[in-house]
Amino acid sequence: MKKEAYYFSHDANSRNDLKCVKLRQELGMEGYGIFWAIIEILRESDGYKLKISDLETISFDLKCKLDVVKSVVNNYGLFKISAGSF
Repeated sequence: MKKEAYYFSHDANSRNDLKCVKLRQELGMEGYGIFWAIIEILRESDGYKLKISDLETISFDLKCKLDVVKSVVNNYGLFKISAGSF
C-alpha cells in the first residue's frame, strides 16, 4: 500500500533553537508537540499559510486548549504573522 503523505526535511537539532527552548521551558513537550503538529498542518495548506481565525479549529483537531495553541503561534517568534495569517 502506497503511503499518501507530503515529505519535508526537519533539522534534527531544532529542539535546541532558543525559541524552541523557551517554548519547552514554558509549555513543556505539549507546546513543542503542538508546534510540530502546526508545522505539519502548514505543510498541507495552500501557500503554507493558515488564518489566525483557524486556531480554534486547530485546537479542536489537536484536542488541546485554545489558549495553548494561541500561545505557541503568538508568543515565541516561531511563525510570521501578517494580515490575519501565519
